[in-house]
Amino acid sequence: MLIARCLRLRIGVFVALCFVSHPALSAGDDFCQPPATVSKVYAANPVLAYLVMAVAPDKLAGWNFPPPPQAKGIFSEASFQLPVIGGWFGQGRTPNMEVLLANQPDLIVMSGATVHLSRQQTLKDLGVPVCQLQLDVLSDYPLGFRRLGQWLGVPERGEALAQAAERVLTLQAQRRDLLAASGVPVKTVYYAESPNGLATECRGSIHSEVIPLAGGLNPHICPSDSAQQSRFGKVAINFEQLLKYDPDAIVTQERRFYDKVYLDPKWANLKAVRNQQVFFMPQTPFRWMDRPPSFMRLLASQWLMNRLYGDQMRIDMAVQVKSFYQQFFQVTLTDVQVSNILGGGTLNGR
Repeated sequence: MLIARCLRLRIGVFVALCFVSHPALSAGDDFCQPPATVSKVYAANPVLAYLVMAVAPDKLAGWNFPPPPQAKGIFSEASFQLPVIGGWFGQGRTPNMEVLLANQPDLIVMSGATVHLSRQQTLKDLGVPVCQLQLDVLSDYPLGFRRLGQWLGVPERGEALAQAAERVLTLQAQRRDLLAASGVPVKTVYYAESPNGLATECRGSIHSEVIPLAGGLNPHICPSDSAQQSRFGKVAINFEQLLKYDPDAIVTQERRFYDKVYLDPKWANLKAVRNQQVFFMPQTPFRWMDRPPSFMRLLASQWLMNRLYGDQMRIDMAVQVKSFYQQFFQVTLTDVQVSNILGGGTLNGR
């Protein structure tokens, strides 16, 4: 296919550029003064906890909530024994300060990706160095990997993951450009949340960022004063509005919704349902698309693009998954395990 041939040429140029050394981090990094040696780091929200699990999993002090069971075989057994400390994420959640102090972290890392930083001011009164990462959008992650790698004493690991993230972001941008240049119409994609599918995310929300990264268009536009909704998400929508959108595709992370959507005569009125374009996003070792909006979106954006535009641009997701899990989780997957993951299940199946 023409798109595939053009893409191979552009990838070749990008790979050559990857050998150019990355410039030093900006002088703005001096706001963070971690100790010379960090043995334990507390991550203030799940986005950060999973980031630590990619960069230096042996240094995570504890979880914000119990680790997902589908991470068995990917996260170490020792990580499942770590305490649940809690954190600042969602609405009204705060950590267990006694458990946090008892674990004596050397460093606290926080970000404002899912909750306003003013609510995390308490951390600065604990006498533990606090560092802040900006992870508002996926393009922030390369620098996030680099900084966290430096703070945790593993700069080479942080750099390797940063470059891997940059490659995906660049490749996805090239793919979108080639689709547009080939005159492929942009598909509308509704993000169905909650068991009934009638909660969603605003266009522009970090919770729905995978959709534009995959070359799709989120039809749900919220008022400009709805920043609170955009931050916490799961905005209620009625079915009549959804019928007006009549999206080309629907993506969901809700198994209960997905299992019944094709059986519901009401939903059969939607073009996406009639055309069998309802997609269940993989979620091993944790949700790829959202909840939390993590670095797994690098993989989710490719998966969704392949589902939306596979006739014009085939992406070998088995190859992508194997490579990604080796790079970010340092595990080697079998073909069967990859198939299970892409089918929406765990390593061993559903």
